[in-house]
Amino acid sequence: MKTRILLLFSMLLFAFSARAQDPNFHIYLAFGQSNMEGHAKIEPQDTVAISERFKVLSAVECPDLDRKKGEWYTAKPPLCRCNTGLTPTDYFGREMVENLPDSIKVGIINVAVGGCKIELFDKENYKSYVDSAPGWLKNMVKEYDGNPYKRIVEMAKIGQKRGVIKGILLHQGESNTGDTLWPQKVKGVYDNLIKDLKLDPKKTPLLAGEMVSKEERGACASMNTIIAKLPEVLPNAYVVSSEGCTAVNDHLHFTAEGYRKLGRRYAEKMLEAKGFEGLEKEAPKGFDQKRENIAHGKLDSISYKSKTVGTTRKALIYTPPNYSENKKYPVLYLLHGIGGDEKEWLRGGNPQVILDNLYADRKAEPMIVVMPNGRAMKDDRAVGNIFDSTKVAAFANFEKDLLKDLIPYIEKNYPVKKDREYRAIAGLSMGGGQTLNFGLGNLDTFAWVGAFSSAPNTKTPKELVPDPEKAREKLNLLWISCGDADNLLPFSERTHEYLVKNDVPHIYYIELGVHDFKVWKNGLYMFAKMIFKPVDQSKFNDYSLLGKPASTNVGNAQYPQILPNGRAVFQVKAQEARDVKVDLGRKYDMDKKEEVIEYLKSSWIKIKKGSGKSPQILLVKGFIIIPFS
Repeated sequence: MKTRILLLFSMLLFAFSARAQDPNFHIYLAFGQSNMEGHAKIEPQDTVAISERFKVLSAVECPDLDRKKGEWYTAKPPLCRCNTGLTPTDYFGREMVENLPDSIKVGIINVAVGGCKIELFDKENYKSYVDSAPGWLKNMVKEYDGNPYKRIVEMAKIGQKRGVIKGILLHQGESNTGDTLWPQKVKGVYDNLIKDLKLDPKKTPLLAGEMVSKEERGACASMNTIIAKLPEVLPNAYVVSSEGCTAVNDHLHFTAEGYRKLGRRYAEKMLEAKGFEGLEKEAPKGFDQKRENIAHGKLDSISYKSKTVGTTRKALIYTPPNYSENKKYPVLYLLHGIGGDEKEWLRGGNPQVILDNLYADRKAEPMIVVMPNGRAMKDDRAVGNIFDSTKVAAFANFEKDLLKDLIPYIEKNYPVKKDREYRAIAGLSMGGGQTLNFGLGNLDTFAWVGAFSSAPNTKTPKELVPDPEKAREKLNLLWISCGDADNLLPFSERTHEYLVKNDVPHIYYIELGVHDFKVWKNGLYMFAKMIFKPVDQSKFNDYSLLGKPASTNVGNAQYPQILPNGRAVFQVKAQEARDVKVDLGRKYDMDKKEEVIEYLKSSWIKIKKGSGKSPQILLVKGFIIIPFS
C-alpha cells in the first residue's frame, strides 16, 4: 500500500512539473570570457524600456541588486554577475522579444569569466586549468564555487523547471588565439551540455561570436578564421559576424554600441536558425521573377452575364498551383486603374508570378484571384478619353456589377468559400479608390481590404467609415499604401489620419516610389501574404518604410519623417561615419541602413567620424548635424 501511495505521489509530482514548464518560455544559455561577461559601461539607455517578457536567471548571489541565485528577474543589466557590464545578451534578448510573438518570453542564463580559455568549461579537466590560473581569474571562478561549467548546468536545470532551453550563445576565443583545436574543444563543451541537460542537438543551435574584427584593428582578429571552422566540426553551430561592431582602445573589447549591435546579430542569427521569421516589411529581391523549378498556377479568361450593364463581360481568373475542385478556396478581387482593363495587372504586374513565388515559399494561403474590368459599361475598353465623365461613372457603377453579378458567378462556378472572412478586395489607383469605396462600404461582404495608391475617386473618410465601431469589429485587415513621391498621396493620407483619429486599426504603408507598378507589385506581395490567416494588429504600425515629414522641418525638407509607430527616420549623407547617436540629454545609438537611419524623435544627431577632424556644425536637409571625432 505504501509503495502505491509513493508511486501515486511521484506521478502527481511529475504531472505538476510538466504543467509548470512553459513551452513559450524560451531559455538561452550563454558562456565565454570577458566580452560575454560584459566589459562596457552600462549606459542609461540600457536600463529602460526592457520588456517584462525578457528575463535573466541570476547565476550568483547579488544582494546589492536584490537578486538571489537561481531566481528569475526582468533582464535589467548586469546580466552576468553583480558588477559586470553590458553584454551581447542584453540586446540579444531585446531583439528576440521584439521579433517573437507576444506569447513568447525569453530568458538568459549567463555564466562567463573574463580572461579565461575554453578549457575552463571542460567538464573533466577544468580543475588543472584553474590550479595554474592567475589569482585574479581564480577569484572570479570562486563566484561560481570553483566550477563555472557545473554552475551552468545547475542554473540550466532550474531554468528547465520553468521553460525550455532553445539554444546556446558563446563568445570566447581571445585567450585561445591561434589554437587550431578550439573548434573541437568547443564541441566537447557543447556535447557535455547536451548530454547533461538531455537536450536534442538538432533543436539546440550554438552561436559563436567573432572577436573584434580586423577592420577595428582587433588584437585577436586572426582567431576569426579558426572560429569560422566551428560549423565544420559542429553541424548545428553558427558564426555571428563582428564586422562594424566598434571596439575600445585595447582592441579586445567592444564598445557599448558594439555590444548592442553584436547582440542584435546574435538574435537575428538565432531567429534564422530556429526558423522564426522577423517582420518582413517589403518584397524580397526576385519576388516578381518567374521561377522554373516551382509549381505554377493557371490563368483563364471567363465571361459572365451582367444584369447591371446588360451585356456579357470578361474577367481573368488565377487559380493556385495544385488547384482542385474538391477543395474550397478564399477569393481576392483585384482591380485595375483608370487606364486599364482586366488585363492591366497581367501586363504590368505579373500577379501570377508573385503569387506562385509566395506559395513556393509558403508565405501565402492558396486563393483564387479574380481580375475584372472595373469600367462597368457596355463599351468598357480603355480607349479615347479615359477621363470622360461617363467612363468615370462606370467605375462607380462597377460596385453593383461586382456584388450582384460577378461574385455570384464566381461562387456558382468555382469551389470558393462564401463567407465574408474568405473574401478580399484590392486595387491600384482608380481600383484603389474602388477598393476603399466598395470594401469599406460593404463590410458584410469583405473582411480584407487593400488599397494601393488610391485615386481621387476615393470617397471622403467620413463617407468611407461612417461607423468606426463597425469597421473595428468587421475588418480583419485594412491596408493603405502609396509611394512617397506620388501626387495622389494626399488621398491616402487623409484616410489614414481619419482612421487614426477614430481608432480604426489599419496598416498605413509609405515607400520610396511614384505612381507605378513598382509600388503596386510590392503592395500586392505584402497584402496577399497577410490575408486569409491570423494577423497581429499590434504590429500594424511597424510595417511602413517611410513616414510623414515632421511638422518642425525647415522649409520643404522631407526629413526627419515620423513613422506610424512614432519612430523617426533621418536621412544623413555621411559615408565616413562609423557610429551615429541621437542626443536627448543622453546619447542613443542609431541603426544605419544605407543613408536612412532610424531611432526615436529628435532633430539633433551626433555623428562619430572615423577621422580626427575637428568638430564642425553642418545644416543637412533642414536639421543640424554635429560631426565629432
